[in-house]
Amino acid sequence: MPITQPRTGLPRDAALARVAAGQMAVHDLRARTSIVAVEGDLQLEFRDHSLAWLGDTVPVTSVTLHEGDRYVTPQRGVVSISTAHAEPAVFVVQPCRPENEQHGFVSQAIRNLTSLVKTQLRRAT
Repeated sequence: MPITQPRTGLPRDAALARVAAGQMAVHDLRARTSIVAVEGDLQLEFRDHSLAWLGDTVPVTSVTLHEGDRYVTPQRGVVSISTAHAEPAVFVVQPCRPENEQHGFVSQAIRNLTSLVKTQLRRAT
């Protein structure tokens, strides 16, 4: 079962989650939600939401995220997140901001980058 923890340096609407090897986290996400692999590699799986009425006949789309990669969901839907290898992984889910909140984009990007650098420095020591 994934563990969601609050973390300083992350936007208030972002969620840091951990998934153990062999486990899966399932999220119902809005369009343009970002998923960032913070530690380890992730395997994302989802189906085209517009074809959900067809059930299991719709093929599953699978995307591998390597550590540090980001994936932005193209549409609303359920995404299954698991580890790509036999080791645990940590990831961040950050919902898309409404258009009227884009003015703080640069300052938020700087805070996210600072947080990532701090994480990398802690791992290096």
